[in-house]
Amino acid sequence: MPLPVRAEERKLNPEIERLLYQVDVVVQEAEGLVDKIDVGQFNWSPGKGRWSIAENLDHLNVTNGLMMAAFSAAVTKARGEGRLGVGPFTYGFLSRWFYRNIQPPVRGRFSAPKKFQPRLTGGVGVEPGVVMEEFRASHERLKQLLVSADGVDLAAVKVESPAMSLFKYELGMGFWILCGHDRRHLWHARNVRNHAQFPK
Repeated sequence: MPLPVRAEERKLNPEIERLLYQVDVVVQEAEGLVDKIDVGQFNWSPGKGRWSIAENLDHLNVTNGLMMAAFSAAVTKARGEGRLGVGPFTYGFLSRWFYRNIQPPVRGRFSAPKKFQPRLTGGVGVEPGVVMEEFRASHERLKQLLVSADGVDLAAVKVESPAMSLFKYELGMGFWILCGHDRRHLWHARNVRNHAQFPK
């Protein structure tokens, strides 16, 4: 009788593997972005209506928390309904268009919905380590959620966007959009750090 395969030894769906890699890259980029900057630099804004590095990262913490709650509920429901699949998965035009357009380099700006606004506004002087601790923890939860989604039909399961209730996208594309949104705001934050007037 063959020995049971432990969860950590089980081969994951290739798309889940690629998404896990994307999450690791995002966290590494964020770590590099805040490396050796102080509180003043972290909270510095290039101008009125422009977010600081702190605000960009906190926006991701807020947004990812809301998106992951929706994704987690979708995974649980899909498993309960037996909506399973191994892929490869194909996604619709609208969600693919949105994913392409959320990527850096940013060509257009979107106004974040009120519930997605950063909590750290007005240069409150928050420590980089505080925001990054939450950022790391949220992305560890995301990795756990991705593993839990392995075996679910990522194309058939639809998720309502927490930002726009009329917009639904496939669960798999939702994960890609979350990673693309991460990269978008790390790009914004990198531009803040590279600004000519960024405090030295």
